[in-house]
Amino acid sequence: MIIKRNMLCLKKQENIDLGELLLWKPYKNILSNFVNLCTDKKAAEFDPVSRVFDGLESVPDKIKPYYEALLGVTSYYQHSQGGRGKYIEKKFATVTATSSLNIKLSEMPFYLEKPELHKKKGIFTLTELSSKEKQEIRNNRWLWKGKADVDIDIGNILKGENAVVLMELKNRTDSGGTAGRREIWTKKFRTILEIFARDEKIFSDGRKEYTLYEILKLFKIRQIELYVGILFNVDGTPSTKDGDRLQGFYSSNVEGFNDILRFISSHPAIFRIAKKDEENLKIVVSYRDIKIVIGALYGNQIPQKLFRKDYPVNELLLLKFDDIWLAQLLSIDERTFLLKYGKNFMTIFKGLLTRDYETRRLYNLFIDSEGNIGYLKKLVKYLLEKYNKEFENKLVPNDVTKEQYLADVIFVMASAEA
Repeated sequence: MIIKRNMLCLKKQENIDLGELLLWKPYKNILSNFVNLCTDKKAAEFDPVSRVFDGLESVPDKIKPYYEALLGVTSYYQHSQGGRGKYIEKKFATVTATSSLNIKLSEMPFYLEKPELHKKKGIFTLTELSSKEKQEIRNNRWLWKGKADVDIDIGNILKGENAVVLMELKNRTDSGGTAGRREIWTKKFRTILEIFARDEKIFSDGRKEYTLYEILKLFKIRQIELYVGILFNVDGTPSTKDGDRLQGFYSSNVEGFNDILRFISSHPAIFRIAKKDEENLKIVVSYRDIKIVIGALYGNQIPQKLFRKDYPVNELLLLKFDDIWLAQLLSIDERTFLLKYGKNFMTIFKGLLTRDYETRRLYNLFIDSEGNIGYLKKLVKYLLEKYNKEFENKLVPNDVTKEQYLADVIFVMASAEA
């Protein structure tokens, strides 16, 4: 019996939503490289020092190919960022048309004026934009005159409230350490407050210069919110203050909050404190007729403030696909056989695709159908009836049937090539 795998990369790019697309592109690149590791001995080579240091010269001959394959496949994957670093921010940025990521203070007028284009640039980078969109970005009318720029992970414009929310995200309570957490408050947030306090002209449209306050007023923003957001506890549950305290990082939030409070209190003629909640690390101040909110958020509080919606943060992790785990484990086995015997199921199957029309026809039907299990069963049955001797038993791991192993090889190869 063949188990159906849920392979994202078998789906056509034009048929998936933006949330899936964030995984589809890096997954596709990783799978393509795994297939290369399975079919080319030279795809991963170790220099003489690495061979000695990693023990490749002393490992017993019986397990040497497996150990070398394990090192080659896993070292490639661990060194491949594959979009992991910004996945959460990008996933959040897909929630609304006005949410975006990598928001620099120097780009604030551009973001407020063209949030959807700013968002697209942040998610896909310039290489994915159309020529017209690239031209629109190049011809952006706003110039930056300031000295101390600040970049924030993610933001959202709440047009109904005339508010903009800016947030620095940490994936877990232990992410970044105490120093990294504290610097969000003492450097990023305080820099923004200092710019307000100095009331300096830091933006220009070529005709007139503007302060940060004037830019916010120009785009009818009456409230700006600055948050540190901690998404998860170390056990993967939505983060809490208690979970933060348990890891020993909550104190850095307290220190950062107190630094902000001292700065605001030292400028009573500029900032008026409207609310101070030390228990929940939140302070609300008025600067002229603009409200500034600064605070710390945990778990499900994050989407509530960022989008004004109840959006459980665990839903960010609900996309479950088999591409990576299946391809990585299968690649270790396939590369082991390649190093040991000079061939494996994948190289044999690739050879059949070049010389057997029916193999190619069924394979193409499987890909074109985005992974229809019926076509795969027909393909595997055809291959094992006609070419069973070529798919030797010694090329199959001990814990799986030949039928299932061949099906998984096709799943991975088709996902890389689709």
